[in-house]
Amino acid sequence: MQSLPNATRQHPNRSLPQRTCKPSFHQLRPRGLRSCPPSAFGNTHQPSTSDGQQSAARLTQPRPYRDNGAVMEGGASGSTSRAAPAQPQQMPWERADDAETGSLSRQGQAIWPRGNLTAVVLGGGETDSRRLFPLTKVRTLPAVPFGGAYRIIDLLMSNLLNSGVNKIHILTAYNSYSLNRYLQRTYDMSGGVPYGGDGYIEVVANSMSPDSQKWFTGTADVVRQFMTYFDSNTKNRFIEDILILPGDHVYAADLTPIISYHRSSGADLTVVCRPVSGEQAKKLGVVKMDSSLRISAFTEKPEGDQLLQMAMSDDEMRPFLEAHQEEAAAAAAAAQEGGSRDEAVERALRAAQEVARVGGGSGDRMMLDTLASADESPEGGAYVGSTGIYIFRRSVLSEVLNRHFKSHDFGRQIIPDIIREGFKVHAYRLPGYWADVGGSVADFYAANLALLGEKPSISFGAPASSPFFSHPLMIPATQMYGTRLSRCLVSAGCIIRDSVISNSVVGPRAIIGPNVTVSDSLINGASYYDHEKPLERPISAAYPPLGIGEGSEVRKAIVDLDCRVGKNVKLVNKEGVYESYDRAVQGMYIRDGIIVLSRSAVIPDGTVL
Repeated sequence: MQSLPNATRQHPNRSLPQRTCKPSFHQLRPRGLRSCPPSAFGNTHQPSTSDGQQSAARLTQPRPYRDNGAVMEGGASGSTSRAAPAQPQQMPWERADDAETGSLSRQGQAIWPRGNLTAVVLGGGETDSRRLFPLTKVRTLPAVPFGGAYRIIDLLMSNLLNSGVNKIHILTAYNSYSLNRYLQRTYDMSGGVPYGGDGYIEVVANSMSPDSQKWFTGTADVVRQFMTYFDSNTKNRFIEDILILPGDHVYAADLTPIISYHRSSGADLTVVCRPVSGEQAKKLGVVKMDSSLRISAFTEKPEGDQLLQMAMSDDEMRPFLEAHQEEAAAAAAAAQEGGSRDEAVERALRAAQEVARVGGGSGDRMMLDTLASADESPEGGAYVGSTGIYIFRRSVLSEVLNRHFKSHDFGRQIIPDIIREGFKVHAYRLPGYWADVGGSVADFYAANLALLGEKPSISFGAPASSPFFSHPLMIPATQMYGTRLSRCLVSAGCIIRDSVISNSVVGPRAIIGPNVTVSDSLINGASYYDHEKPLERPISAAYPPLGIGEGSEVRKAIVDLDCRVGKNVKLVNKEGVYESYDRAVQGMYIRDGIIVLSRSAVIPDGTVL
């Protein structure tokens, strides 16, 4: 887990007039971060900071707004402007125009002006949450613990903040109390909004109104209801593009090149996609496109003949796989080696030249070969699936939602309709790892176990330039006595005695042992210790304490927060059941062949499942 330290750092491209009084903190900042430019106090000394502190400061410093050769403070009307320097310093999201490398922007041209993009996060509805039941019994899907010390929403928030997207709306509708409380505790949701500042997070709960006497019925419907509020708020008058993201996906990506591509291509809508197998395509929206990456067809969760019609040959797939390779390689290199994007681009280009020199093949080509061989369709073709991440031009989104007022879903109705109507819809390939953890308990379980090993799918030990944020826990270090671990993630505050744990993720404050065996499991830990919340009176002599009791065995299971597993319990699915709710009263379920204990479940001594 990585929390943000207090840090101050002067913006590397500060060309704004020096202020002489202490400024208001208008920028979005994670909870506990207090950052202010040293120049605000008349101090030009540059403090020495660590990489993590520099990252924290980078998220909170204001950016100059470039407009037709002028530099303006802020972006609101009435701001004072002055002539730009003769040779302005290149911003992090700008690159020199290069015909050979196919760069998407020109130096000095604002491809990401301050204040003209907002992110809309879909916080999960009842249908989405039902797929991960009972983990969503007391919380909505994005609030489910992931990777031990994180929530699913943390990965999405980290991607947005690390990409400089600091205007964020989270649309909630179902079982959202836990998510609302977590966001309030983890991210500062008050900065900026009362003062007309730059960054903010707003949680927008679904509700009925005199103009809308019903609850939302799909992804497009919830955004349509949100747009009524959004368009009426004057602070959103400069927003030009709207980034829509599902709240139940896991990935680590820099969104900057995606936004840059959307604007440079002149697309009305950009759909972020990736190559998928035929089996995966049945669970996603599937696209077909031409050589310019313009989407010609979009089908949501196709089956049978419909699926075969969406298959793409090697020649049709090649332009998609070869697009944005520089950015994809740069993102991967930056994640592994650290450093700036420009340095990562240079490393990626050198690596590509070396591969070409020795005659090696590309990773994307190998990916395509693997997908084609794994697909069971007669043609052996591969597919391009939508990740559910969309960037709309604001004017286009408002137009299509108002005109197609009976359409309730983006994938099934809105996107196919606007493609037929001739809107410019483009695809962008998302590099790296991506998983839809909200699809099923099996998908969620697999995504957690993919974090283990020497080459994890997502490394939470990423460079300080792109950290993962979560709620800081003020708990002691983990204590282990006579314990053997193999391929495990163990969070802080655990107490583990004389146990064997393999291929498992262990969350904060987990109490395990003695003589416990845990394998291929997710132990979410606890939100408190027993001594912090003592019982007013004993429930029974056999009432187990928090954690997993002595002599127990847990295999291929998910143990949610605050569970009490007694002594000599066997959670091993000895009958090999695939789906069962027979012991729901005790908080024990079997989903997709995986044992799941719901939050605060109490399992008596000697129980066998």
